[in-house]
Amino acid sequence: MAEEEPKIKRSPRIDLTQGPVHKHLTRMALPMIIGLTANMSFTFVDSYFIAQLGTDEVAAMGYITRVAMVIISLTIGLMAGVSSVVARVAGRGDQEEIKNLSTNTLYITFALSIFVTIAGLATIDPLFRAMGANEQVMPLIREYMMIWYFSPLFIMLPMTGGAVMRALGDTKLQGNLMVISAILNAILDPLLIFGYLGFPELGLEGAAWASFVTRFVSFAIIFWSLYYQYHVISFGSQSIQNFMNSIKKILHVGIPATGTNLIIPIVAVLIITVVSRFGTEAVAATHVATTVEMISLVLFFSASAVIGPFIGQNLGAGKFDRIDEAITKITLFCLAWGAFVALILGLFAPSIASIFRKEEVIVSLATSYLYVVPVSYGLYGLVMSVNAIFNSLGKPMPGVAISCLRVFFLQLPLFYYAALYFDLETGFITISISNAIAGIVAYFWVRSAINKLRMAEESAA
Repeated sequence: MAEEEPKIKRSPRIDLTQGPVHKHLTRMALPMIIGLTANMSFTFVDSYFIAQLGTDEVAAMGYITRVAMVIISLTIGLMAGVSSVVARVAGRGDQEEIKNLSTNTLYITFALSIFVTIAGLATIDPLFRAMGANEQVMPLIREYMMIWYFSPLFIMLPMTGGAVMRALGDTKLQGNLMVISAILNAILDPLLIFGYLGFPELGLEGAAWASFVTRFVSFAIIFWSLYYQYHVISFGSQSIQNFMNSIKKILHVGIPATGTNLIIPIVAVLIITVVSRFGTEAVAATHVATTVEMISLVLFFSASAVIGPFIGQNLGAGKFDRIDEAITKITLFCLAWGAFVALILGLFAPSIASIFRKEEVIVSLATSYLYVVPVSYGLYGLVMSVNAIFNSLGKPMPGVAISCLRVFFLQLPLFYYAALYFDLETGFITISISNAIAGIVAYFWVRSAINKLRMAEESAA
């Protein structure tokens, strides 16, 4: 009797080069929308509970969030690199190369996270003081960051691991995990901040511990899934032998993408430094407005997360008609959703801002931001997707240029001079103008790039 062949577990990889374009984009986007909404609510819930502690605590989070985003942006660049390369390799069907790339991404993520922890702990005081944090706020920042700086590995590996999953066409697990993390954080926050149910009352430090525990759970689930479910992690000698080759491919996109993503939070740090001149309440108001903004941009983040893998796989398969269709659909979506969000925030901005703090100056400044900046969200969302498309094409430099145009050459100088010679409200208008100009440039640039790639392939054929 012939022996039965052992059953091989199949990885949940999905071919994005076949089937209706809109169905793939929608199927991939829905779990990301749910997950990212939950993940953004993580920040919203944190901000809500912390706001109950006082204005100084809200201002402290205004500084902390900007620095945290700089650090997270290092990982976003790495995510872009691994997603771009793995998606194109998946389009060619090379499973061994996918495994090499994924494993070596794990190694470099680990090394980067250790560096961030050591450097971060050594620079807490000089960095935040340079940003304008005063003596009332510094002790709060210090107690939060002394805990937070031990969590970069538990933040970074789930992000790069999720990028591998998206490159393989699967977003379901990552979306579900974001929901679980948000629920766990929402449970732990009040317990550890206010000391409910016999837990110690830790204040702002409690919020840091809640985030740490939640991030660790995400780390454990993502690592287990990559190893046992996706079968893309191998600690054998082959991955080590291919380390330099893998890293070279990833960093070809990852380094410019890191630059693209670092520019944005670095400029945000500089802007909050300018806002500091107007006092602690102005910093708190800006934090409130940008917290609402992060929730409002969820669908744009989702769109940029799924368009890259889709473009990458279809580029690997040489299917430019599907790429054109995807760009058209994502553009129309960004503009339509941006208009809807601007309308909703315009109608309810004062009520939304007052959820966090009731002080008139905080509500007034946050409302001013939410009246004018969301008008440009549609074009800002398009910038996000276009940058992801350029990364997936293996051509990250246009994304760097577009982001530099938006925040460094337009937003930062315009905001600085508007705030210096007029007021913060005028500064918020310049943010909207910068987003709009960058979105228009991004659209025409990506269309031109795709046409050139198509003509080059036709000429080669």
